[in-house]
Amino acid sequence: MTKAQKAKILAIRMMVAAISVAIGILISAQWRSIPERVTNPISPYLSLTQTKDSLSLENDQLRNEITTLQQEIEKSQKAAEDIALSKTELLVLQNEKARAGLTKLNGPGIIITYDDSKFGELGEASIVHAADLRDTINLLWGSGAEGITINNQRIVLNTAIDCIVNTILINGTKIGNPFRIEAIGDETVMFAKLSDRTNLVSLYDRKINQGLVFNIEKNNDITVPVYNGSFELQAKGQ
Repeated sequence: MTKAQKAKILAIRMMVAAISVAIGILISAQWRSIPERVTNPISPYLSLTQTKDSLSLENDQLRNEITTLQQEIEKSQKAAEDIALSKTELLVLQNEKARAGLTKLNGPGIIITYDDSKFGELGEASIVHAADLRDTINLLWGSGAEGITINNQRIVLNTAIDCIVNTILINGTKIGNPFRIEAIGDETVMFAKLSDRTNLVSLYDRKINQGLVFNIEKNNDITVPVYNGSFELQAKGQ
């Protein structure tokens, strides 16, 4: 082997080594960029701030795609209904579409307003939690609600209501105080269920003792929009 060949092989080996080092650095940087799961109540705020813009953009894109698909489904369903469905079958289909949040609804119902206490220093008992909203929604479904929104976010059976630090997320969207729940259905039944203090013992206790804002009123003209979140499908048995 000539000196020129040896030099060429050495140069190739050095280039491969340099590329390997560069790839290693990139992988290490990516690994460090992945936010760790933390329990410190202050640390998650930085991670949320850094990812908010990208998540918001992705969320908007997905919502636009969902809206387009829903419009196409609506056209196809109307064409099928005109051809093949009886009145009874059509009524069943409309009810199922409403339960899934695929149709806009309007009618009488109740409005519930939540907010943090306006008096004194805020604490765990004087602020609104995601669990408070979930308890209320479950009670409304159990009272025969036909359609529900929280701050104009349509609630369906698979809607997630989560809390990250002091932020409440509904359908992947950040929701802030005050929380306005609107439910269409039999307003007399729903009002009676929500007004029964034995159904929401903790809420009424915090309202009286901590100043938590929790009000209920009947309304004859409530509108709930079409659900614009995603439907997560899961295979049977998972």
